[in-house]
Amino acid sequence: MTRRWRLRALVAAVLLQVVVLLGLLGYARYPVWFGKEVVLRTVPVDPRDLLRGNYARLRYDISEAPMPEVGVPKVGREVYVQLHRKGQVWKAVETRYSPPPGDFIRGRIRAVRVGSVTVEYGIEAYFAPKDKALELERRLRQGGLARVRIATDGRAALVSVEDTGADSVQGAGERP
Repeated sequence: MTRRWRLRALVAAVLLQVVVLLGLLGYARYPVWFGKEVVLRTVPVDPRDLLRGNYARLRYDISEAPMPEVGVPKVGREVYVQLHRKGQVWKAVETRYSPPPGDFIRGRIRAVRVGSVTVEYGIEAYFAPKDKALELERRLRQGGLARVRIATDGRAALVSVEDTGADSVQGAGERP
């Protein structure tokens, strides 16, 4: 191989890596850039993790979704939770194994209960500096609101968390 071909191969390899990294970034940020914004009621569960950093672990009203009407719910199975707006906040209406018509969010079943399933959506951790994470925990003890953007395929991204009586808490947000 000549020197010119080696240089071209090296440039092509570097460009391919850059394109792949940009593609991964675009895939992760797509819901934030193009998704529909919904507001979900939330409460903090756990403020920090020694290995992962400071964050507020969030639990949503829609984390407990109705039991799917067909099929046997299994832990780890992907589900689509249909959402309906009631005032400012969105609520879970129905759980399906395929995308329903209208607005929905995609998640995975984490537990099966009597009459409902616990669903995790990938928006359960809000990362922030230590002081902000502790302040968020203190302010949200009685609950708050999370602004979430949902892409057309149901993928969700956490945008901000706010208590119901104060300014929005914006920070590092969800870490991929």
